[in-house]
Amino acid sequence: MPEPIETPDPDVLTDTRDLNTLNTFISSQSCVLLLGPLFGVDANSEKIHSNLRSFLTAEPNLLNLDDEFDNLYICKSPDSTQNAILINGLDSYYKTVQPHQVYSQILSIGFRAIISYTSDLLLAEANTNNEYDFAFFSAKGNQINPDQGTALNATKKPLIYNIFGNNSDLNSLITDYDSLYDFLINILQANQEFPLQLKNILSSARAFLFLGFDLRKWYIPLIIRKFNHFILNGNRTRTAVSAFACLDDTDDIQADLLAEGLSKYPLSFTAFKGYNSLQLLEKLAMMPKKVPVVALGNSRPVSQTELAFFKKWDQEMKTYGKEEGLKTFFKEYKDLNYSGVYKIEFDGKYMDYNKACTDKYFGTISREDFDVACNIIVLSLFEYIPKVLNP
Repeated sequence: MPEPIETPDPDVLTDTRDLNTLNTFISSQSCVLLLGPLFGVDANSEKIHSNLRSFLTAEPNLLNLDDEFDNLYICKSPDSTQNAILINGLDSYYKTVQPHQVYSQILSIGFRAIISYTSDLLLAEANTNNEYDFAFFSAKGNQINPDQGTALNATKKPLIYNIFGNNSDLNSLITDYDSLYDFLINILQANQEFPLQLKNILSSARAFLFLGFDLRKWYIPLIIRKFNHFILNGNRTRTAVSAFACLDDTDDIQADLLAEGLSKYPLSFTAFKGYNSLQLLEKLAMMPKKVPVVALGNSRPVSQTELAFFKKWDQEMKTYGKEEGLKTFFKEYKDLNYSGVYKIEFDGKYMDYNKACTDKYFGTISREDFDVACNIIVLSLFEYIPKVLNP
């Protein structure tokens, strides 16, 4: 008898599809990595969060910490008398911790920015080649690493940004309820405090990858909502931004409850089912990346062939049905090999279209949602085509 044909695991197929999609966003330099409070891992592959909490609550520190706030390490003491002990404990621990190799691996993947939800400097210290800029949020205003040498608002480097401060700057640390609520108020109102470099990156980001989060924590949507504010200020629709997540740090709950929790966020989440955070980063580090021509500074004028193409579609897109028009447009766009000023934008729309088609094929979105996605892409094309024709 012939050997039975093995049926592919649908979760494996979905994860492979989503991994390739995520890698495409990274390759186009339009993906931002967000490392949550639970991500940290040391050289022994142990969770820094757990070890640090044990260190702070054991002798001689004996700190009374609020468990609600992940590894923000908020003192329950109402008069802040334990703050000095907490600050000293954080400083002592991070001076001895040996980081996992994943921090160097992260920097090699090619994220447009990395936003860390901890105060440690593990990523900044892994940046030995100075390929990334580093900055951190402080209620006293944006703080810039004095060793950078260039103004943060002028550089085009990718960015490491500590959203919960900097362990070496005591004024930026969140150690009690007062500093926590001051932080939340300030970050929701902040505008000038965020470096222009980060705001520009967020306004043009096509995808976000969330690792190391318990995505059900009440305060995280508030902070993510602030990032979405920058996205919307970049004239971007909410549905045009994708979000990917690993759920190894989210407490086990029923799938329907998880979906309800994720609906708090102003992004549409795709969760990897078979990878934890370290496995996903290892796979991304091994995948080839394509460097966009625009990223190399190519801003040449539009060619006559490209001009004819965009003139044609400026009219013809209006006569096609949305799905048929996009299918034909992107087939011809791929053959055109466009490399002009708006390459990243058009490539992003191409990725949005491919993802919508894939989701429709796998049945993860309804026909109505697919039509809505196509309509949004068409409207976006009508925004960028005139910019090519009238630079």
